[in-house]
Order: sequence, then structure tokens, then C-alpha cells
Amino acid sequence: MRRISLILTAVVACAVLAFSGTAAAKSTPKTCVTQSKNVIGHTVTGTLTSSNVNSVQKEFATCGHAKKVMNRVTAYRYEEPKSVAGFYCLPTVLATTPDRVKYSCTFKGADTAMFVKLLFTVKYNLD
Repeated sequence: MRRISLILTAVVACAVLAFSGTAAAKSTPKTCVTQSKNVIGHTVTGTLTSSNVNSVQKEFATCGHAKKVMNRVTAYRYEEPKSVAGFYCLPTVLATTPDRVKYSCTFKGADTAMFVKLLFTVKYNLD
């Protein structure tokens, strides 16, 4: 009887560890907001999602870093794929005059499964 209870306890402990690891691996989406004089309305809103964030590269999964990426992208009005502050940004031009561009920026950990994605759409002013 003692072996069975020990085995059941071990199985339950393994199950708890397995499910807790997958639940913590993916975070809920964050809404990040910044300002840009190049955008109509001067406000840029992005959605930041991340998974498998490690302690060494956790700053890439923050709104502070996402704001730096959005500020640089809108300052230079990138319309071609570009690496910006560790993120690889892929623009999709949705309309012209005024330019409306959707950006999908990703960060992938070099040695880990870390993945961060930043999505935002802007409508540039004509200045």
C-alpha cells in the first residue's frame, strides 16, 4: 500500500510541474502606447505578446522596449523589412496618400525558445 501512495504522489507532482511550466511559458498580451509626431493623431498603440521569457533577455518583452521600437520605426517611416533594437520588423503597406502601414516585429532568443511579437498599425501624416 505504501508503494502505491508513493507512486501516485510522484505522478501528481509530475503532472503539476508539467502543467505549471506550460501555463507560465506564455504571457497575456500587453497594450503599449507611445507618441509620434509623424502619425495622424500622434498616438501609436501596439500589442506585445511573449512566450518563454528568460531572465537574461526579459527587457525585450517589456512595453518600455516596445516603445523604443515603435518610436524608431515611426521616426524613420520604414516601409521595408528592418532590424530595430533587436526586433525584426516586417511592414505591410495597406494604403498610400496618406501611408497606412501595419508592422509585425518579432524578437527570437538566440539560444532559448524565447519569442516576443509586437504588432501595430500607423497612419502617417503627409508632412
